[in-house]
Formats: sequence, structure tokens, C-alpha cells
Amino acid sequence: MPAKPENTVAKPRLLYRPDPVIGWSLTPEYSIKVGFRPDVIQTIDADGWRHVPDRPKAGSRLGVYGCSFTFGTGLADAETFCAVLQRDLPTVRVLNRGIGGHGTVQNLLQFRRDIRKGRVDAAVFAIISDHRFRNIAHPQRMRQYLVREWHSLGVEHVPVARLNADGRVRFVYHPIWQPVIRDAEFDIFLPDEYMINAATLAVLALVQETAQAADVPLRFVLLDALDPEFSRAVMDRFPQTIDVSTPYDQEHTFLPKDLHPNVAANRLFADRLVPFVSELVDATQTEGPR
Repeated sequence: MPAKPENTVAKPRLLYRPDPVIGWSLTPEYSIKVGFRPDVIQTIDADGWRHVPDRPKAGSRLGVYGCSFTFGTGLADAETFCAVLQRDLPTVRVLNRGIGGHGTVQNLLQFRRDIRKGRVDAAVFAIISDHRFRNIAHPQRMRQYLVREWHSLGVEHVPVARLNADGRVRFVYHPIWQPVIRDAEFDIFLPDEYMINAATLAVLALVQETAQAADVPLRFVLLDALDPEFSRAVMDRFPQTIDVSTPYDQEHTFLPKDLHPNVAANRLFADRLVPFVSELVDATQTEGPR
């Protein structure tokens, strides 16, 4: 069901609402009019997630967890790689769990929610290199929250990862509104690239443990290759990772107007994912659809 005209906003951020666990979520039954593609409307379903057309009412449920790349910034509902996967795999129920600005920590917290409520049978975690900075409250990332829109949304905090002395992950909630970081120079105090990567690798290990404990088949997916060392570190640590990344150029993004993957890139993501998603879903069939 399309959203009411008064529930249409000009960009995804304007439909964010505070969420005590994942920081912010999407407002149900709202839509977004894409500024640089004025004929495109993006829809949020009544359950608070991006609409995936033609999803069946029965079948194994595949949760695809990610950020704006998974949500599909700039894309019509039928153009996201989740929607293309749904068309290619009509017996699977594809759940688009992408929210702009989210990182691996928030994806994991939502994954736990879905497991607890019995809403997911298999999972794909879609990763981009910028998640490393979102996962640790890096000043580079935190400065992006200092615009007035974020303050007016009422979003108070972001969950981030901290590593204990034994390497185990714990989550803390970092206040978003930190004006001091606008002008302060923190580079000398920041962890090096290895330590930044290590935090995300530890979170991904916890994702893997969570999936195994719940008997939910899982795959990690790399959607960009902007930091080859990070991509290599993920694939070395988790051999089941799939690299479906496309170049950052005008053929695969909305550049020069927007840097997000375009229709062609999302088609490639889906094409490359189909065999692996089919394998994941097959692994759920031993228990039958839930």
C-alpha cells in the first residue's frame, strides 16, 4: 500500500526515528521521493522496513542486513538487490534489513532481535569498508551527525563496539551530539588501521557465533572494495565471505550526483549472490519453512 502524500519525505534521514537498541529505525508507512531521480518513490512497509515487491507469504526468510547500500539509496523499490534477489528466487522471502548509516554493530543487534522473535531463517551481512568507522565511533564518522537534522530527529545515541582485554566484544552507547569533535584534531589519539580493522573483525566473529548458536545459515558479503586491505582481512578471517563489489565509477554508481550503487550495480550484486543465497536457503530446508 503506497504511503499517504503527507507521509512522503525528501530524503531517507527525514524518516529516521529514535530506537533505544539500534540507534535509529525507519518510520512505517512513509515514503521517500528521490531528489536526483524525481520519478522514483521509495516505500517503507507497515513493519518499518524497505518494501520488497512480490515477496511470498510462505517460504524461508532471508534477512539481508546492511546500510544504505542494502536499503537502496536512490533506487526504486524494485531496483534494490534485495528486490532483484526476490524476483530471481520467488520461493524465498527476502527481508531488506538495510538502514542508512548503520554499521555491523547495529546490524548484529537487529539480527539478535529477529532471532529472538523468530523472524529469520538465513542471513546475509552486507559489508562496506566505511562500517569500520561506524563500528567504533570514529570522529570521522561522528562529525557527520553534527548537522541540525540529526539533532531535530531526536536520535540520541549510536551503539558501537569496544574490545575487552581478552578480545571479546562489548557494546556501549555513544551520545551522537558531540560538537567538540567538529574542530578538534584527534588523529594523534586514534587507533591505527590494524586496530580499527580488528574491532570490526571481532564484531563479525560475534555475528558468526550468534548465527551458529541459533542455527541460522550465514554469509558475509563485501559490497565495495575501497579498502583492499580491509576486504582481504575479512576474507582471510572468514573464508565464507563473498566479494560482489563493483567499481566506484559512473557505470556502477549514481555519480556525479550520488555515490551509491546504481541499478546496474544492484543487478550485478544480485546475480553474484543468487547461487550462494540458494545454498543458504537449501540449508534451512532440513527443518522445513518456518
